[in-house]
Amino acid sequence: MRHNILRPLALCFGSIASSACLLAQSAVDIGLFTNDDQLEVRVRPQSDFDGIFSSIVFTLRWDQNSQLDLGDIAQGDDVHGYIPIARSGNVRNGGTNNYQVFAGFGITPMHELGVTWTAGKEYTIMTIPFTGSGEVELVNDGWTGELLNNADYYTSLGGVDRTGQIYKSQVTAADLDGSVRILPNPNDGHFTFSFVVAEQSDVNVQVLNTLGQDVFSDALKSYQGAYQHEMDLTSMSNGIYYLKITRAGTSSVHKIVYR
Repeated sequence: MRHNILRPLALCFGSIASSACLLAQSAVDIGLFTNDDQLEVRVRPQSDFDGIFSSIVFTLRWDQNSQLDLGDIAQGDDVHGYIPIARSGNVRNGGTNNYQVFAGFGITPMHELGVTWTAGKEYTIMTIPFTGSGEVELVNDGWTGELLNNADYYTSLGGVDRTGQIYKSQVTAADLDGSVRILPNPNDGHFTFSFVVAEQSDVNVQVLNTLGQDVFSDALKSYQGAYQHEMDLTSMSNGIYYLKITRAGTSSVHKIVYR
């Protein structure tokens, strides 16, 4: 018994080299939000942390009749560095609902990437574009709780269960056509741009320098849905660039700042 008490204390003191002691780490809550044409998954730690975000599992649920379609996952470079997230299998059906399970596994301490969580603050760990409309929920329910599915919300920090609460579970995803996102902007030459085409049309995508020259182009015939592309301009001179999107003969231009 005496050794069992002293052992966790020794582990805690032994981790002084790391700036976070897992024994003092509290739970991590999770929430679902909308931001223009994107769904955002955010976590909210209950105490400061900069160690290893070992793993996370969460599930989105929506009605099968909603015609909602999810696009590709996007993460900031720092977030992807400490907790890369991916779909865990395809969309699955349960009753009248669709379910998409997501999972992430990390091995890199956050402080090695210059990242520190502050207690009570929200941190976006994943965004995903959508088309269509309907209610989307981040849930623990009967389906996620089944042993076969094993898809309840779960978070582990340093290999220790730190699962908190789902503090915002439901959002309404409305039809959006034309909303353009460039993240991050300004940037260091690496960025991702995305938009949604709700009505099927021919689409032309260009990234131009200040001389009007293409540094990227893509032509899509009869396209409908979410579009996302990762750019790397580090072989180019830094400065101002422009994202030009032409849909059904109508163009929009969006400024990109490469510092």
